[in-house]
Amino acid sequence: MCWTSSSTPPPPSTEIDSILAVTHGFLAALNTKSRLEFEKHCIRAGAMSLSPPSPTPLRFCTIGSFIEYIATLQSDIQERIWDPEVKVQEGGNLAAVWASFRAKVNGVVNHVGVEIFILHKIQGEWKVTGLADSCRRPTEEEMGME
Repeated sequence: MCWTSSSTPPPPSTEIDSILAVTHGFLAALNTKSRLEFEKHCIRAGAMSLSPPSPTPLRFCTIGSFIEYIATLQSDIQERIWDPEVKVQEGGNLAAVWASFRAKVNGVVNHVGVEIFILHKIQGEWKVTGLADSCRRPTEEEMGME
């Protein structure tokens, strides 16, 4: 699915595919806790705003500090997105991906919500430069999600 203005044609699918590959690569790095894989898909100086389930308050950090935190976790993390919507600046270097997500911690659905990836094209490659999420505890039905 792609967000576009009805008066402008959608960006080429290869551009959207490239953007989605970077977001999926970022999530794969999260799942493996690989600093090296994160480096391929993002800019450490980028910003994050994370909205954990209530009552934990909204948190802000750099992508780099998030990577360092994730790399130390012992828990198994599996996060995935679905139905991503992509918006690309026509002829530019800015894109956004809005997607529902679910995160499993040690095999149990821990939280669900929406993630927004901000990407910039830097030296011909898309990189995650920002990320925001809003999440909540899963319903009973969502606890059974794959």
